[in-house]
Amino acid sequence: MRRGWKMALSGGLRCCRRVLSWVPVLVIVLVVLWSYYAYVFELCLVIYLIFYHAIFVFFTWTYWKSIFTLPQQPNQKFHLSYTDKERYENEERPEVQKQMLSDMAKKLPVYTRTGSGGQFIQSRLERQINNDLRKTES
Repeated sequence: MRRGWKMALSGGLRCCRRVLSWVPVLVIVLVVLWSYYAYVFELCLVIYLIFYHAIFVFFTWTYWKSIFTLPQQPNQKFHLSYTDKERYENEERPEVQKQMLSDMAKKLPVYTRTGSGGQFIQSRLERQINNDLRKTES
């Protein structure tokens, strides 16, 4: 008997949480609709309307995508292996943990891109400066 009562309570709390999680979305939508009313019906200046509608369409599209796109899980190669996770958790010094994560991240297929889309290659001088900075921090 008691178990059913607790399940009903947790179901009610889940329902309340689901409803309350939409409150920020509703507030943002109301602010956007109010701004639309203010610009379109109150100001009515053609130049403002052109820019406002362009920005409004982009904002609405990105907001819609961010609200209704389901979160994705990272690829398995970005997860720590069991042994790496154990080593990391067993290490007590934060600087060693940071170095361990840095070493593990170097193995990942993530590259910095230039403005034109090419792969960024760090110059020898920049590498030397970074190495010198690491030595002074130690």
